[in-house]
Amino acid sequence: MTAEWLYQGPHQRLVRFRGTGTRGQAVVSFEHGRDRMDGYAPAQPPRFALRLGLDVLLVQTARRDWFLSPASAALAQALAQATADYAEVIATGFSMGGYGALLYSRACRASRVLLVSPQYSIDPAIAPFDPDRHGKFTRIGRPMPRPESWGDPQVGGVLIHDPRIAADRGHAALIAAAFPRLHHVALPFGGHPATLVLGEAGRGVGRIAEALVHDTLDPAAIRADHRAARRRSLNYHLHLARTALPRHRDRALARLADLAQTGTDHIRFEAGLALLEAGDERGAALLSNLLDQVVDPPAAWARRLQRALQG
Repeated sequence: MTAEWLYQGPHQRLVRFRGTGTRGQAVVSFEHGRDRMDGYAPAQPPRFALRLGLDVLLVQTARRDWFLSPASAALAQALAQATADYAEVIATGFSMGGYGALLYSRACRASRVLLVSPQYSIDPAIAPFDPDRHGKFTRIGRPMPRPESWGDPQVGGVLIHDPRIAADRGHAALIAAAFPRLHHVALPFGGHPATLVLGEAGRGVGRIAEALVHDTLDPAAIRADHRAARRRSLNYHLHLARTALPRHRDRALARLADLAQTGTDHIRFEAGLALLEAGDERGAALLSNLLDQVVDPPAAWARRLQRALQG
């Protein structure tokens, strides 16, 4: 697919990738947050759209601003113009991108949306249950509209979240009230995004998106796939152990210590950090071993370690 720049400003841009099919469908994909957001990332269409030969409209943002800027109206107009000739539009978004998909669902004429662990708002007055994102709201520096005020409250589709994450559960409840036609799929201990366990088993968001495009989505099948995958999933056991800490501390700490030694680099870091935050002395040693072994650790690790040590 060749990138075609339809709109670009200092805050957001819209990139089209022409597919090979003739279905008259398009996917509008809203970018999720990145570790460092100081400019645009290279534009890449989602792989499921490549497989299906669909046109893709990729909405990117230069900063972690939840697609809000002085030029939001221009972005909405660009989306409306770009989607005008399609028979059907599907919008997708994870986390911050989920908010964008809802907010601009009317502008892009979406009939269905795929939302994975989305936010409804990060304004403290609207989402007091999500304090970790309140500082990010301050940095946006402008009001955050409720998504139904700009979007289409009658849009269909699916919202997938992990109900064991309090903030994600709170956002899902607010979205359910504002967008009543969405199917809700709760995947306990799936993490953020809630499809991590499915992804480990090769049944991830791409398969779900394909079903949404074909309008054959089966929420019960997604839940069944999650249940089938959880026993072998390191992500599942990581999130289960974290959640169990208050009531089953010794067992949870033992499981975290095991994951911090035997998991992937990501799992080892998350488990070691959980030990450190729980006051277990093994956490510091296991994280030190990991950092000695990883050649180029993600920059976010250092920031999160610093916060844990300060807090």
